[in-house]
Amino acid sequence: MRSAPNIALLAIFVIGPLVAAALFHLSRRQKNRADAASRELSAAALRANVLLDLGARAVAGGGIEALCHDAVTMTTTALGLEYCAIFNLSREGDSLLLAFASGWDMGDVDGLLVPTDIDTQAGYALHAHDPVVVDNAASDKRFTLPQVLRAKGVRSGIVARIAAGGRPYGVIAAYSVSRRVYTTEEADFVACVAYTLAGVYERKRLEGERAELASRDKQHRASAELSTRRAAFLAQTATVFDAALEPEATLINLARLAVPALADCAIVDLVPEDGHVRRIEVLDVDPTRRDTAHTVRRQTPNLSADSPFSRAIRTGQPALVPEVPYRTGEDGGDPEHVRLMKMLECQSLLLIPLVARGQTLGLLTLALRDRARQYDGADLAVAQELAGRAAIALDNARLYRESQIASRTKDEFLAMVSHELRTPINAVLGWSAMLREHRLDPTKAEYACDAIERSARAQAHMLEQLLDVSRAISGKLELRFAPAHLAGVVAAALDAVRPEAEDKHVSIANQLDRSLPLVMVDPERLQQVVINLVSNAVKFSPGEGVVDVELRRDDSMAEIVVRDQGIGIRREFLPYVFERFRQGDVNRRKTNHGLGLGMSIARDIVERHGGTITADSAGEGKGATFTVRLPLRAAADVGVPRGSTLDAATELTT
Repeated sequence: MRSAPNIALLAIFVIGPLVAAALFHLSRRQKNRADAASRELSAAALRANVLLDLGARAVAGGGIEALCHDAVTMTTTALGLEYCAIFNLSREGDSLLLAFASGWDMGDVDGLLVPTDIDTQAGYALHAHDPVVVDNAASDKRFTLPQVLRAKGVRSGIVARIAAGGRPYGVIAAYSVSRRVYTTEEADFVACVAYTLAGVYERKRLEGERAELASRDKQHRASAELSTRRAAFLAQTATVFDAALEPEATLINLARLAVPALADCAIVDLVPEDGHVRRIEVLDVDPTRRDTAHTVRRQTPNLSADSPFSRAIRTGQPALVPEVPYRTGEDGGDPEHVRLMKMLECQSLLLIPLVARGQTLGLLTLALRDRARQYDGADLAVAQELAGRAAIALDNARLYRESQIASRTKDEFLAMVSHELRTPINAVLGWSAMLREHRLDPTKAEYACDAIERSARAQAHMLEQLLDVSRAISGKLELRFAPAHLAGVVAAALDAVRPEAEDKHVSIANQLDRSLPLVMVDPERLQQVVINLVSNAVKFSPGEGVVDVELRRDDSMAEIVVRDQGIGIRREFLPYVFERFRQGDVNRRKTNHGLGLGMSIARDIVERHGGTITADSAGEGKGATFTVRLPLRAAADVGVPRGSTLDAATELTT
């Protein structure tokens, strides 16, 4: 019985340590499990806190850049990884561009691009709905690791796409430099971070669209307001054009309407008939710039320079300068124009020339100073419409003035005709009464008969001129064409005028080219033209003066030139020398008999011959020169002009 206790003691000594060791290992395993569970709970809590923090900041509407920077930093901390990065999808959708990173120096990875094809983990994740996990990049056959990531030692990682409403924005990638088996919770965490960022990206997109819509709405409102102002401006111009009689007043009134409706500043230039541009007004919306406006107004525009002003005046076309250059360079710009623009601080110009019958009467220049507002095509369309209306209004005003002048001229002409006809009639009646009463001796009676004859001839001449004008106006002025030598025609005309010249002690010098061929003309009518020209030259020449008459050849034309050193013609009257019922000086008509129709009749006759007649003079007191140009065509080659007849008494022979 003594052996039984020994055996029990032996069992205790043998089995006890084994049991103790087993209990120790069991306790240690349970402790390790508890520690792992605690670490997992801590990691889960950290991940939850990160998601709560990011979500709260996303809801609060923080800046996307700061949120993305913090997201990659917090993700590396929450997962215990070395790297985390956000790749944004390019506009073309063919690559992912590194935008934010943690664990890397951005200088080393700046501009990193990852293709969006499915051969890469990031590219595949962009098209997948769930996170893409790679535990060991070296053994994973699905994807190719980009060289840049391989160089950074990346061996494993999780990538989730950032997308909202089916619209992908990019991916977030968490990488490790060691092989690692990632849990489902870790993958879900990355997916939640991506989901949070997607909401921020979507909000930024919507805010951008809303801002763009607001900007468009603002632009549309501004455009509508501007269109309203343009329409109101055009409507107001109707009152200006209705009262338009003079270009100067019209331009100034338009400028006053345009400032400030369409412009901050307006410059008004007038172009008289002599072509010398005159600046008549400068208007500015800013009253503190009054001195500058006066300075600009005193400047004389230079048409010879290359500037928008000179081009608009020369071409007569509205012009748009959206942005005014403030320097001259190789383009040969006008320095004076640049200085002018600097003084006014103009940023954009709109130039509106006023044109009537192809002639530029003036220029209205509108200018803006606001850099945010430039003239555009719509403003140019307004300028073109305004220029068209102005042209019609000014042309109507011109026609009205011309009609008034014509009416007044006709009244003056009728009064003059009455006077010219009454003078010889009074002479006829007076001498006739004296002859009937036998109050004159034979010598006086002979003189009376001569006076009556001269008066009758003067009346007949005036009536013939009136009839010629009437025929010319109605197109019934008949010419009788026949071959003739121009030298003979001119010589006969000079013989007819010579007695009148001798009475006034005016000599007539002539140089006639008698080698000119026979031409088809109306000798009597052409002689009438020369008589009118030479008679006028004699009439307005001083005593002892000289009238030069020359017949010469100029290529295929014959020229008859009549030149005197008489009282001359005012330059502004030169365009009207050959108009009917127009005379240069009323005082001239008082001292020189005649109706003043000779030049008009001469022009009609010359033009019926296919030629031209011009007048030139250096001014009053400097004489005048009249030139008749007739085509030199062989008589046999010339047909009879329409409305003319061939002299039956003359045969054309070769």
